[in-house]
Amino acid sequence: MPVTFKVANHDAMPIKTATYGRCKNASDVLTSSWGRKSNANRFEELLQSSFSSDFGNLGPQGNGFVDTIIHAYNQHHHLVLRPDDVWIAILGQFNFYVNANAEQLRSHFVAHEGKKELTVSAVGDRYTVNFGSLANQMTEKIHENVVDKTLKEWILPDFSTTSFNDVVVCAVLMMSTLKQYFSYRMELFCGIPLVTLEGEKEDWEKLLNRLDKLASFGREPEAWGALLRPILRRFVSAFDGKPDIDFWARICHVKNYASGTPILSGWITAFCVWGSTGKWQGPNIDKVLSPSPGEDNTRRGRDFQLVLDGVRYGSIGQDKIPVGFCDVDVKLDDNGELFDCMMVSGHVAGRLQGPERDTLRPAPGWFMFIKPTNPA
Repeated sequence: MPVTFKVANHDAMPIKTATYGRCKNASDVLTSSWGRKSNANRFEELLQSSFSSDFGNLGPQGNGFVDTIIHAYNQHHHLVLRPDDVWIAILGQFNFYVNANAEQLRSHFVAHEGKKELTVSAVGDRYTVNFGSLANQMTEKIHENVVDKTLKEWILPDFSTTSFNDVVVCAVLMMSTLKQYFSYRMELFCGIPLVTLEGEKEDWEKLLNRLDKLASFGREPEAWGALLRPILRRFVSAFDGKPDIDFWARICHVKNYASGTPILSGWITAFCVWGSTGKWQGPNIDKVLSPSPGEDNTRRGRDFQLVLDGVRYGSIGQDKIPVGFCDVDVKLDDNGELFDCMMVSGHVAGRLQGPERDTLRPAPGWFMFIKPTNPA
């Protein structure tokens, strides 16, 4: 249990300094601490911080450990310390030493020369992901690439007082300590938190079996069936209690360029193999029909290209996504009164549902209308 003891005979003095309570948000804390001590003291946008509340009791410092203790000592204030606070102060100093002597210490930490890029990934975007969790993931990557396999356990705290925030703080300190040996990359991609496949397993098996007929219509439909089959197999296997989570994380990958349309890849492109004019825009047909058995690509990156069951999926510009509906002319004879009509049918919308309004589903539908007499 914690221990409290008296050091001086005088009473504690109330804190009156203007240092505390002047910050209104995390950006103010960053500007008043790192911003005043760093050479690169400007930032464009603060994405995330562990500081989210209680700013009225916060006082930014150049060194929140040393300055706080000196302030308590000089101004007669009580002091509360955790082992995590002391350990973080130790790691901060160790960080300076290692970076100042990186080459002399290289063999203690890594076996490679120069810098090796380490990458972690998460589902979401820069406003929704937990960067603290990504930092923790990065320590695993570091652990895999250092020669001292006790280093990660030594750096990350596990005291009875340790919080998630403390672990993240030490994870980032670990990244900084080894930044002469590693560069760090965080990749974010979109994803679906929860998927519900309605119907029965037999329904999805029946859908999978319907693909067999496609080959009878030509090479393009045959190749299309080959692209769809690995996808639907994974739909079916989800009913066996073994959903392929990585598969659902690879629905799509968007690569943006400084100029030009974004490029879409992932298994959703199998539903875009023909443009609205019927021209094939899928991957190379010969390669699709000659898969490499056993090959499966799970890599996500700037040049991500999906491979499922040896079948390589293509990529298209987002502006090449075809419409999901069709139209057909219909002559209507309403008791002798004639009309030129059209029916439109297919995927024309998505539907929002759920009490929290956090679930989407396709909303296929159809329309029947009278065509204008004098079209524009």
